[in-house]
Amino acid sequence: MYETGVLQREECFYRLFNGLADAVLISERLADGTPGTYLEINEHACELLGFTREELLGLSPCQLNRTVLEDEERLSAILGDLADHGKTLFKTHLKHRDGHWVAVEISAQIFELDGRSVYFSIVRDISLRERYESAIQTLVRSTVGLTGQECLDEIVRNLCDWLAVDGALIALAENEQLVLLSAFLDDCPFSLDTLCVSTPPFSKVMTDGFMVIPAGDADILPDCRELAGIKSFIGAPIVAHDGGVVGLICAFSRQMFPLMPHVEELLSIIAARALSEHERMHSVSELAHREDMLRTIFCSTAEAIVGIDLDGTVIFCNPSAVKILGYGCEDDIVGKNFCALVSPLSVADKNVLGSRCPFITAIATNGEISNDDGYFYHRHGHQIPVEYWGHPMERGGRLIGGVLTFFDISRRKSLERQLQHSQRMEAIGTLTGGIAHDFNNILTVISGYADLLGDQLVEQPKLLARVNKIAEASERGSQLTHGLLAYSRKSTASSAPVDLNHLIMNVQEIFGRIIGETIDKHLILENEALITLGDQPQLEQVFVNLVTNARDAMRSGGRLTIRTRKIALDQEFCHACGHGEPGDYALITVADTGIGIPAEIQNKIFDPFFTTKDTGKGTGLGLATAWGIVKQHTGYLLVDSTPGEGALFSVYLPLSAHRLQPLGGYRLKPSVGGTELLLLVEDDPLVRETTEAVLTSAGYRVVPCEDADLALQKLRDGCEDFSLVVTDVVMPGLNGPEFYCAARTFSSIPFLLMSGYAADALREQGLVEEGVPLLKKPIAANTLLTEVRRLLDEGERSQRGGR
Repeated sequence: MYETGVLQREECFYRLFNGLADAVLISERLADGTPGTYLEINEHACELLGFTREELLGLSPCQLNRTVLEDEERLSAILGDLADHGKTLFKTHLKHRDGHWVAVEISAQIFELDGRSVYFSIVRDISLRERYESAIQTLVRSTVGLTGQECLDEIVRNLCDWLAVDGALIALAENEQLVLLSAFLDDCPFSLDTLCVSTPPFSKVMTDGFMVIPAGDADILPDCRELAGIKSFIGAPIVAHDGGVVGLICAFSRQMFPLMPHVEELLSIIAARALSEHERMHSVSELAHREDMLRTIFCSTAEAIVGIDLDGTVIFCNPSAVKILGYGCEDDIVGKNFCALVSPLSVADKNVLGSRCPFITAIATNGEISNDDGYFYHRHGHQIPVEYWGHPMERGGRLIGGVLTFFDISRRKSLERQLQHSQRMEAIGTLTGGIAHDFNNILTVISGYADLLGDQLVEQPKLLARVNKIAEASERGSQLTHGLLAYSRKSTASSAPVDLNHLIMNVQEIFGRIIGETIDKHLILENEALITLGDQPQLEQVFVNLVTNARDAMRSGGRLTIRTRKIALDQEFCHACGHGEPGDYALITVADTGIGIPAEIQNKIFDPFFTTKDTGKGTGLGLATAWGIVKQHTGYLLVDSTPGEGALFSVYLPLSAHRLQPLGGYRLKPSVGGTELLLLVEDDPLVRETTEAVLTSAGYRVVPCEDADLALQKLRDGCEDFSLVVTDVVMPGLNGPEFYCAARTFSSIPFLLMSGYAADALREQGLVEEGVPLLKKPIAANTLLTEVRRLLDEGERSQRGGR
């Protein structure tokens, strides 16, 4: 019985011994503590090392254990630990029968067996675990220092090596496609850029998560030619931070591959690492794009941008700053003191500038600074009007400098000056127009009575000569008011083709009388005709005035040069002058070698009544009149002068395609009178009395009225049979056109308008009725009588035709 029980226990022990999942090796413990030959082994030990039981029992750890064979120091430590504690746990490698090393973990204890001391060792195969750990370490090591596509490619190659597969890929889902971030097959980059996300097994991984197909008989991806013959597959989803699936990582092979421990965890780690790198790449790309965009804006903006540190030293600048300040490149500015660059101080003064930049001081005090009317200095020393802003530049809440932005406002300043000049000229023009109107009324009285006296003094030559002097003075006054109205743009210029070369030739005799013999005159005319649309007498007046001005500048003699040529003006020139259209122009220059014009008064010389001559020696209207006439002809009159070197006046007039019209004859109609009854309306008593006197002297009967309201009442009453209404335009109460419109509601009597204002000014204010004749004051007696007779005759013919 006892022997039977022992046998049963031994059989049970051997079953348990051989049934263990780990290898068990029992070796002899020699007197010096080193292991001797194996005394007992289980079946798993034979499977692990590839030996038969008989072969293995004839061996010892000294022949198979790498630590025993190669590391005496470590072996001594292990044996010492066993001697002190009776057990130990360590990792090592055992040699397989085919020569390769198997990674194992050994749990060893000292036992007494049949009276002998032995080492009882449980050996666990950790090859797969070490392979997993090695894969993690390799992943970490191999991607350290790698970024971008290089990092992703290294991850995929390591995955292929670790799983011993033919290929692997990392892809992100985008618009029903898997966009491959990195893919290798047979150690070569994949030839495709995308795969269909709905293709199994990709779709299963995206929806169900981790998936393994160890092996199959049929192709797993029959629809993908590049992956033909793939029999096994393993894949895991790429999960974003919000938990959503954004892609997958997978490996595939043409044959079966064994499942590794922790493979799902490893794929998840690799997927997270790949996603992290992809997001970093995307962020870097976005950052690079923003940097490129900011750099483009920085370099292309018209505003100058300059960064300065706390000492005022320029640390960066853009091309506009270089251009505005007059330097060649950024290197000419960077590293320099900004205050020294834009300061008007001398070089010596610039070297003693304080260490605290005024701009930084202002920014530190106020946070932000701005100035819409500042000045910097150009590299060559002249002022640049600028508008600038300053903003603090901080790091970690600490001020480290400032950013200044500024732009050149020279053009704006020029336009502001032009606007102010234009407004001043417009205001003066309005004033002069009003003066001219009042003066025309006075001249109407003078010329009217002079004409009446002239008719009565035919038999008295001495008195007639004096009256003629009065008439001549009145005519000169009329020319003066004509000039004033031309300047204020309140006189109408007739429009006809004028050859400017012929015009200059026609008035050169006048030029000769103006300049005298002490000044040499030179004409240089363009070969081709220069035709403009304009009023020839007015244009002649322009050049007469310019030549007169040149004569006055050359009291001791000199040289006068008049040149004509054709020129094309662009949009920039027109914008700079504030009006006009680009195109072909005639340029007429009048150059003298006189005393020149100081720069400080050049912007005033076209102002009316401005003169540098002594009191009583100049009206100050010559250049103002010329400027007004040229402006009215949509041209430009510019001056360029340096004191002591003469002056150059340039007249630009737009060229026209019109041809010159042949001159026609004309005949004066006799100024005959009549006996018709006329209604005269004029608010100025002197003008009213003068006009009445002229009309009655020709036989007409006249009913005078001081305003249109009274005149309208007389027409309504019908007690007088009026043949014509002669009326002023601008009057208190009803004006001339309003009177005309009111009369037209009940009468068809003809009207004749009179005004000291010019027709175009009246039209701008709506004070001229279309088809109603208008006479401009001052009106010569003959002119008034001729027009009255013409209108009366036309009215009679119209009545006869109606009958």
